[in-house]
Amino acid sequence: MPETRCFELKTTLHGAPHLVHGTISQQLAARFVEGAPEHIDPGQVALQPRRVEVMTREIHERHRAPRKVYCLTRLFDFETQTRADPAPAMA
Repeated sequence: MPETRCFELKTTLHGAPHLVHGTISQQLAARFVEGAPEHIDPGQVALQPRRVEVMTREIHERHRAPRKVYCLTRLFDFETQTRADPAPAMA
């Protein structure tokens, strides 16, 4: 996933299973790099269902049918895990 910056997402659309695939945003892909601030381990992403944000664009080109392009922009579950509580104030 991090090398190709691609993703595949199994979801439900209007009650039917749907497979969405696309690219990962540059900001999110930077978090998959080892040693990055707020690092995300790619091996942990697919272990359980996740809440994500996917940007959808519809591309209209001349002499072609419109098509949708998807970009994974956010992983909500990892944002809440990486934010630590502030240290208590020293008296």
